[in-house]
Amino acid sequence: MKNLTAKYLSLMMLATMLCGTVQANNEEYGYAANGDCTRQYECGCNPLYCGAWDLQVQGGVAPILWRNRGPINAVNCGSQVPNPIVAIYDTFPKFRTFWKLPFIVGGQMGYAMSDNTRVFVEFDYVQSNGKNNVLVPFSTVATQSITYSFAKYKLFEGYVGARYYMDRWCDRVSFFLGGKVGFAHHKKQSVDLSVLIVAPAVPLADVGFYNSNTVISGGGHIGLDYCICGNWSLVLTGEVVASCGPRGVGVINLPVNASFVGVTNLFTAYIGTELRFPVTLAVRYSF
Repeated sequence: MKNLTAKYLSLMMLATMLCGTVQANNEEYGYAANGDCTRQYECGCNPLYCGAWDLQVQGGVAPILWRNRGPINAVNCGSQVPNPIVAIYDTFPKFRTFWKLPFIVGGQMGYAMSDNTRVFVEFDYVQSNGKNNVLVPFSTVATQSITYSFAKYKLFEGYVGARYYMDRWCDRVSFFLGGKVGFAHHKKQSVDLSVLIVAPAVPLADVGFYNSNTVISGGGHIGLDYCICGNWSLVLTGEVVASCGPRGVGVINLPVNASFVGVTNLFTAYIGTELRFPVTLAVRYSF
């Protein structure tokens, strides 16, 4: 009985020493216990470090598509029809008619809830430079037109979201998919107009065209996360984000020297849905 007790105590002591050795080795190579999670700061099968926080900085391009574009109407007191409201554009032109390819910059703060699941908050800034002297003939009378020179298109975004990461391929690449919901804030938009109803054209400088507005926004995304080493990753993401479009000012008053042909006001078009397609490259650091 004494021999069995001595052997049992010896085995217990050996197991304790081995556990201590394993724990020491884990700490030496960057493993740390965090509840039921194991944080491992090295490239491996697990795409995330459970319980770790991370910071991400991103930038890229964000093409914009306007859907359900409304008409631009005018008040024409000299019209021969009973209704003085006439459509000069059946459909307002596309976003890319007036602005160049938008760029996007932003950042995220994330938290790994498990080795495959991450939640995050995100803030972005989108900007597009306007094109100069874009001539758009009227839909009704081709000899009449308006020339547009829009100012910069600016948009701020804020989101909360979640992602699911697949196990890394060759201990380097992890594919992920996710979604986010939040808000988009359009900045006030102005434009320089040159209205040609009868020669000469009537210029209007710095005319308000869209008011600032804040709308609900959200979408989904896919991408890949490439482990550079330990805490650092490169992240390539493609997204589809939807929100309501910018809000028009309503009425633009034409100067007196344009009203002699009967056209006194323009009504800005509504934009039903704004779709954005950001493609970004980011650097992510986990800690």
